[in-house]
Amino acid sequence: MNAPMIRTFTILCALTLGLALPSAARAQTTPAAPPPRLALTLEDAVARGLTSNLAVRVEAEKVHAAEGSRERSLSALRPHFSANFGAINQTASTAAFGFTAFPGIPTILGPFSVLDARVAMSLSIFDATAHGDVSANNALVQSEQHSYRNTRELVILTVADLYLEALADASRVDAAKAQVATAEALATLASDQKAAGVVAGIDVVRQQVQVQAARQRLLVAQNAFDKLKLRLGRAIGLSADQPIDLSDHISYLAAPVVSPSDALALALSSRDDLRAAEAKVDAARASQKSASGGNLPSLHFDGNYGAIGATPSSLDGTYFVGATVHVPIFDGGSTRGKTQQATAEVKQREAELADLRLGISFEIAAALLDLSTATAAVDVAKSAQDLAGQELTQAQDRFQAGLASSIELAHAQEAVASASDSYIGSVYAHNLAKGALARAMGVVEERLTEFLGGRR
Repeated sequence: MNAPMIRTFTILCALTLGLALPSAARAQTTPAAPPPRLALTLEDAVARGLTSNLAVRVEAEKVHAAEGSRERSLSALRPHFSANFGAINQTASTAAFGFTAFPGIPTILGPFSVLDARVAMSLSIFDATAHGDVSANNALVQSEQHSYRNTRELVILTVADLYLEALADASRVDAAKAQVATAEALATLASDQKAAGVVAGIDVVRQQVQVQAARQRLLVAQNAFDKLKLRLGRAIGLSADQPIDLSDHISYLAAPVVSPSDALALALSSRDDLRAAEAKVDAARASQKSASGGNLPSLHFDGNYGAIGATPSSLDGTYFVGATVHVPIFDGGSTRGKTQQATAEVKQREAELADLRLGISFEIAAALLDLSTATAAVDVAKSAQDLAGQELTQAQDRFQAGLASSIELAHAQEAVASASDSYIGSVYAHNLAKGALARAMGVVEERLTEFLGGRR
């Protein structure tokens, strides 16, 4: 390639790159369209959490693993069938077996062929160890199933907690916006009063300070709300750039009246963690029987039927039927050691079950105390919020009439902000207390929506 052709080729490459690079740059810098906003109810959030939560998925696989272990133990009690086909062609040495001093007997026999095709069956008639293993694995499957449902309750409670906390932060944002609007209106009033010669310039400055303070509270509340929505999205498997809107409006709803005895009775019949602990005790006892069953005789049946012969045309039908009784006499202490271990496991599981039952009674008592206190706190906070609103109204009237300074007005605004935050926090704490009571009674999945109320 000569020099003019090289220069022409270089210019064409440069022009081509010059045309392509801007479009490529535009393609790289063009932002992807954000996903559409997601209207999220509490029920939607719970459903997404149960689908994507790692703990729920792990517990579901544990149930499958326990079911697989049960199938393995059941196989020891089920009949086993097999089909076998063998073809042998061999020679045999008579000298190897000592037939060397007999005249007329060749030293090598064969070659000869044997064909053997048959179906075999093996069945355990009685095996105490195998029966104990099956019982233990059945109980373990039940334990894992209850553990799975218990994990679902915990996930539901966690997602509901995040959702309720996000709703509380949304209420704080709304309250902060109202406080900004009030502060701006009062700042305008102060400016008008100063123009009329009713108040001094310091009163205008104080109200402007209140406006900035209210705006600062709004920024903090909005940031906390946005971060809570990120945490909620993370818990239910959403992407970080997925915008969500909370559709439910859960406010104060009186808790259902339940006596301590009724709550405890419901918990003892409904708690899946208690059912799981009871199933573990059953599994340990079955394992103990399985271990001690090593001292008992076992009975097995074996049989087969097939055809055997030198050639396919000369096959003869043959069968075998046999029963074997195995009587253990001395196993070196293996059965005794397994039984001792299983007995210790039984005592451990029984102690855990007793402690859990006792703990549930304390959990119920604590949940009812927290709910009673939270209910009273909501009443107090609501009264304080009403009084703070009245105080602000009166301070505004006095300030407008020239009977009070902006100091009194600023104090009233701070009281409204504090009382509003306290009321929002008390309602959130009340909802958490109802959730804790539902958890203590073991009815989260069935009755949490009823306990919380809200728009559905």
